Formats: sequence, structure tokens, C-alpha cells
Amino acid sequence: MAIAGKVGAVYVSDINTAPVSFTDQATTPDATRTRYQVTDSAYRYWPLDAAITVKKNGSVITSGFTLERAGGFVVFDTPLLDTDTVTVSGQALTLVQCGGFFNWSVETDAEDVEATTFASGGWKEFVRTVKGWSGSAEAYWGDDRFFKSLGEIIVVKLFVDSGASQKCLEGFAIINGEGIEAAVDELVKESIDFEGVGPLYFRL
Repeated sequence: MAIAGKVGAVYVSDINTAPVSFTDQATTPDATRTRYQVTDSAYRYWPLDAAITVKKNGSVITSGFTLERAGGFVVFDTPLLDTDTVTVSGQALTLVQCGGFFNWSVETDAEDVEATTFASGGWKEFVRTVKGWSGSAEAYWGDDRFFKSLGEIIVVKLFVDSGASQKCLEGFAIINGEGIEAAVDELVKESIDFEGVGPLYFRL
């Protein structure tokens, strides 16, 4: 079913608010018991340079999992038991909805390097090396917050549907461009460009 663009939204981490420390926050597992998300939504976005401590059943663990810092997930290599509990300590960023945005776009890309050899049977072969993503967003201009954010790494959360489904794309990005346009017969508009830092996640 098609989704109307009017239900989209843009959230970014608030550069004016310092990261908030949290201790032993509870997590909620998914059906596979491999993905545990911090239950309190206020602590789901962890700075890239913040130390994050994971505990299983009250004991600190340092391996067997990866962190998805955008979204606040601890992803385990193998499923945990129904009786296991997972808590997380660290620092969290504050996300705020950006008013005035009316359009956003994201592009993903992957670099493939040719690896053709004499054993390739006359067909080209390629090896996937690195992946990346970038995007832009347009808004009605109102302040200088994005000008102040140039060169800063922030969380970008881009909603496809901000209604009941809460479908979105999210990840860390660096703002590398801002433009302001003023036409005599229109509202003043601004556009921002951002380059992804690390993975881009699609949340259902």
C-alpha cells in the first residue's frame, strides 16, 4: 500500500543539549531474543565516542554482541535464554523534531572493485568493498541551528510514516552543507546535505 509523504518527519540530535548519563537501563528483547533495545526511549541514541557498558544478568560482558548506537540496540550473536536480562549504561543524546521540513531524500551506495582474473572464465568479477549513504532535506528557514551544526556528527532520523507504524531511517551523519534561498514571492527556504557515518538502519 502506498504511503503519503505528508506523514513523514525529520528528527536530529539536539546540539544544544549535552549527552545525558544513564545507568543499568532495562532492555526489551525481540521475538528472536537476539536484539535487545533500551526500553526507555529517552536513552536510545548513544554518541559514537561514548563508553557503553552491557550487563547480562548483572555481570558486565564485553563480547558476543554488537551495538547499534542509533536506536539503542544490543545485538547478540546467538539468542539468549528467556530468563536472561540485559541492562545498559552510558550516555544518550536528545533527539528533537525539526519543524519546517517538507522534503527529505536518502541515497545508498556501494563500491565494487573489479577482481577479474585469468580464472574468471572471460567474465568480469567484482568484490564489494565499502558501503555508504548520504542525503539532503529541505525546510522553511527559521534559525541558524544547522549553520552551527556544519561539520558536526549528529543523529538523523527520517520518518517514512510518523503515525502508528513509526517506519523510519536512522543513523549518524555529518552535516556537510547548508544553503538558504530567498525569493521575493516565496517563503525563505534552506536545504541541508549530510553524509552518513556508519550504517543506515531501516526501522519497521
